[in-house]
Amino acid sequence: MLLNIFRTFFDWSEVWALLIPLAILIIYKPKGSWITAIKWYLITALILGIIIDFYWYVNKEFWFGVTKEKKNYWDNNKFYNLQSIFRLLFFSWFFAVQSNYFKRITRVVPILFLSFAIILFVFFKSFTILSSHLMATEAGLLLIYCLLYTYRVITDDKPLFSTNHPPHWVVGGLTLYTAVNFFIFLFYNYLMYHSQRLKDYAVGVWDVHNALLIILCISIAIAFYYERTRK
Repeated sequence: MLLNIFRTFFDWSEVWALLIPLAILIIYKPKGSWITAIKWYLITALILGIIIDFYWYVNKEFWFGVTKEKKNYWDNNKFYNLQSIFRLLFFSWFFAVQSNYFKRITRVVPILFLSFAIILFVFFKSFTILSSHLMATEAGLLLIYCLLYTYRVITDDKPLFSTNHPPHWVVGGLTLYTAVNFFIFLFYNYLMYHSQRLKDYAVGVWDVHNALLIILCISIAIAFYYERTRK
């Protein structure tokens, strides 16, 4: 019984984890220039997370034994694709306000990514299927942002985790999230559609994604908390 409760709680982490930084945002009202981009990422991710988990629950609990077409209608993969697109756009916005160096990069990367997404879903893949190509590309681009940011912090002799530089916490959490999830996203379609044994493994490995999302949300919450006192 207790194990089932924990399992359900963890399965819904794509919703409640986002409430952690949002609660800190509401309570302390930090005012940094980078806050807006992360705020809208959290709100968008929360809305899509609720839809994703609602569709997953309906598909799991109510459509057992019905036609494939009816189950596909309640498939949540298209919302994961949307979430990937919005995550790239909002974090590009976040990095754009960090320095003029990132402003130049973030003028180009989102346009190239959106062009890639349009070509992918118009000519090669259905938008209703979770796309490993899209999500792995998004994770790879965000990881490049993070590594460039970290390189500049190191060359400027700034501490990576400091109360005086709250965005560092966001980048730290995002680096871990993208570095690990890049490989999960890259091979996810292969695992899901190759065999039942690998499909079960893919479902299980998504727990790693959820755990990393929790860490990312806690990192954002810490950044919000420290931003409240920064002048």
